[in-house]
Amino acid sequence: MSSHFDAIGIGVTSQEEFGERVVSLISAGTARQVGKKTSEHVWTDPSGARLVAQVRKGEIDFLLPCLAGTAPAVPVSDVHLVDDETAMLDLLDGVHGEMVCPVAVELEDRAVLAHSGGRLESGSLVLAALAEDITVHADADAYYASQDDDGPKFAADHFIPSGIFSPEEPSPGWTPSAHALFAGEVLKAETPVNTATGKAFHRIRVRTIAEIELDVAVAATDLERPPAPGNIVTGTFFLTGSLGLQESAVKRRRWF
Repeated sequence: MSSHFDAIGIGVTSQEEFGERVVSLISAGTARQVGKKTSEHVWTDPSGARLVAQVRKGEIDFLLPCLAGTAPAVPVSDVHLVDDETAMLDLLDGVHGEMVCPVAVELEDRAVLAHSGGRLESGSLVLAALAEDITVHADADAYYASQDDDGPKFAADHFIPSGIFSPEEPSPGWTPSAHALFAGEVLKAETPVNTATGKAFHRIRVRTIAEIELDVAVAATDLERPPAPGNIVTGTFFLTGSLGLQESAVKRRRWF
């Protein structure tokens, strides 16, 4: 299984190389002040690869690799932080406003949410994901045929927020994680190159349950070629997203 950094073309071979590259990329990005001692720093590559760092007193205390999503925003409600990294929220049906399911997500703008009290009654979320394990099926028929006759059957557009389910004996301090098992139809796909590293990755638009669309980044080492429109993808994914909080306040500056 590739790392979250591999999924957006920032794979590195050593801890030293990783540290140097991350610092370099973040310092070349944009920044906004979200508190007296806290700032948020965002680097976005033309490929859509993105790094979001929260810096407090000159030290990085939160770092999120993600994909700059361009999918239609999904209405959400009851947004609230459950720990220093993860938010819980309810995904809503865009037509009737009914809840689809609760889900855990790592937000690009979590620092702004935290500084404003850690809760939001409602909003719109541009959802994205990094593939941790992914399988491609030619179409819905092929997907259904792949399922074990003796096991449970899943729809070709299912979405299971696996990260919110605690183990039978959760460890002290357990909180939900931003993981989901889902399947959906590929609407479009491309293989952009991360211009900072020269490494390619796959970027696909997937439509899943309740017509929800999200952009998914997949490491090129996990799939030889990108899926084609009409394919069905399924697997385990790390969920990220943006609520667009105080977007106009972003300004460019260097910080190292």
